Amino acid sequence: MPEEIAISLNRAARDVVAERQRQVSAEGYSLYRDDLYVKSELAEAGAIYARLAGNPTSICTAWPWGQATFKPSADRRRDMVKAAALLLAEIERLDRVGLVKHWPVRRDENGMFRYPGLPSFDEGDGDKCKQWLAEQGLVLKTASIEYADEAISDRYLNSGDPDCSYWEPERPDGEGWFCLSIGDTDDGPVCWWARREVTP
Repeated sequence: MPEEIAISLNRAARDVVAERQRQVSAEGYSLYRDDLYVKSELAEAGAIYARLAGNPTSICTAWPWGQATFKPSADRRRDMVKAAALLLAEIERLDRVGLVKHWPVRRDENGMFRYPGLPSFDEGDGDKCKQWLAEQGLVLKTASIEYADEAISDRYLNSGDPDCSYWEPERPDGEGWFCLSIGDTDDGPVCWWARREVTP
């Protein structure tokens, strides 16, 4: 492939990824929100931008969201980049379909919970756990009853009872966090919060 063509393709790809990042960071169209668009809305929006590229006065009744969010421009290339970024978002969404995601938390009689798709990790399986999290594209945060509200922590530590159903683990700041497990450890119950790593 001639060098000048390779450079042109690289620039185009970089612009699409940059637009995808802009959609997430500046417009707030996060992958957590994207996961709700299960009726091909992202692909449909991308196709509309591609079809009407360069026509700033376009109005489209097929646009899947409110007309205020449809922003065609006179720059045909810019609209094509938007179209490709929306298609990239749909491809990413499809890639996430088979991955673990939010699941209703139904705690047992002792207040414990385990996500159905979570493998059993033994003590010393740290590397194995990290590998699974990486394969799932998840980041993990923990909350421990030991560091919970003092009244709750004291209640559990002084009771000698394994029941922690009254403890509501604090969810980390930001969107997309879901509970992977609430399980007992040597230091008392610990909650694993997980969310999809933001890409691209």
